[in-house]
Amino acid sequence: MRSGGFWKRCLCSMDVILGGTGHVGRAVAETLLAAGHEVTVVSRRGASPTLNRSFSTVALDVTDTSALQAVFQKARRVFVLNPPAAVSGNTDVEERRTVRSILKALQGICLEKLVVQSTYGAQPGEHCGDLGVLYELEQGALRLDVPVCIVRAAYYMSNWAGLLKEVRVTGVMKTLLPSAQAFPMVAPEDVGHFAGQMLLSNEGQGGIYNIEGPKAYTPTEVADVFTNLLGRSVQVQSIPQDEWYATYLANGFSVKAARSYATMTGLFVHQHYELPIDPHRGPTDLETCLRRFL
Repeated sequence: MRSGGFWKRCLCSMDVILGGTGHVGRAVAETLLAAGHEVTVVSRRGASPTLNRSFSTVALDVTDTSALQAVFQKARRVFVLNPPAAVSGNTDVEERRTVRSILKALQGICLEKLVVQSTYGAQPGEHCGDLGVLYELEQGALRLDVPVCIVRAAYYMSNWAGLLKEVRVTGVMKTLLPSAQAFPMVAPEDVGHFAGQMLLSNEGQGGIYNIEGPKAYTPTEVADVFTNLLGRSVQVQSIPQDEWYATYLANGFSVKAARSYATMTGLFVHQHYELPIDPHRGPTDLETCLRRFL
């Protein structure tokens, strides 16, 4: 890794957020803007209705390497979030394609700092969803001649928000996770604010930084949070592992994406990775996070 021992001074003044219209990227951009930085958000869709109008926006396909590099050439600091691929296609192929384009666009760019968004459990592997894709992004970023910080986040609390509508109607919360097993979770906004602070730091240190929320939650505890928010009793229904693949298929995943995500879920549930000893703790609890989605 070449990023640990120096601090570059670049002539550009703009900070670039790749993937700034989601919860994490918006929080990164807001953190930079509050510090008085000039911010440009890059996304496939361009400006979002919820995006602060003080941000400049650029709409482009990140597989257009030349266009992406032209944006990076104007940047002082860059935050990178690899865009998720449609689960109806081959997510492994598509997400690795965007990783390659991003890394190629960053080659030769003078940056004061690069912050890369990753995940707990990132590890080498061809068909294990984000765990393998983001590991490749991490490794490629660390080979660049710029100061690099990797932010690995725990399971996003906001993932549960997609169940709110069904749970409100049925009183049943279906999950692939074992009901009594506790998992580290984090609010995506806390991840974004933490990554923004990493980007603002005037130290050239590199390395991996882990973030999770105030506590771990079991799915049973998640159901209790739903009970409080919705004002009705909510029960957990854990889907056994031999049904994960079929469950993904039934929810619109392609055959290859379903296999990849089922493998990733198994690695996550059985914790085939080392949990961090002393992670940064975001302040937002699960109920506070999910209340925003009601």
